[in-house]
Amino acid sequence: MGFDPLKNTFVVAIQVVSIIRQPMPESKLELYKRWGWSKDVALSAFKRQPHCMLLSEEKIIKVMDFFQNKIGFSSADIARYPLVLSFSLEKRIITRCSVIQILLAKGLLKNDLSPLTFLQFSERCFLERFVIKFQDDVPQLRDVYWGKTDILELGSQSEKVSGA
Repeated sequence: MGFDPLKNTFVVAIQVVSIIRQPMPESKLELYKRWGWSKDVALSAFKRQPHCMLLSEEKIIKVMDFFQNKIGFSSADIARYPLVLSFSLEKRIITRCSVIQILLAKGLLKNDLSPLTFLQFSERCFLERFVIKFQDDVPQLRDVYWGKTDILELGSQSEKVSGA
């Protein structure tokens, strides 16, 4: 498979392969193929993050659906950062994507932000870079991040303020 035996991912891959039963890897491969990954792309994602083969089908479907159908990320973007598949959809992915969407919509971030890398930042780093830094420009950003304000509510509030 091309793993470097001196790297930590080699050990993790061995653990994953020893945990999973034979039919499961094929079913996971088929599941990822349904979301646009080729066998080579799935193996590449496995080499980057072996745990992506241990996720439940339900988890994979929910996260891939959100990224591709709601946010518009390509399957190739997700394959480059397979770690994001293991993050909590409700507690991390949706809240951070909401913050980034607001900042992009308000022109406070450049659109050249590398897809999905913002999900990999620690909570403290994300808060400092994207929430605290822009809280004067978007006071509700902290509430959006903590799930107290829905991104749709924020849109209707800004329409009322602008007189639309």
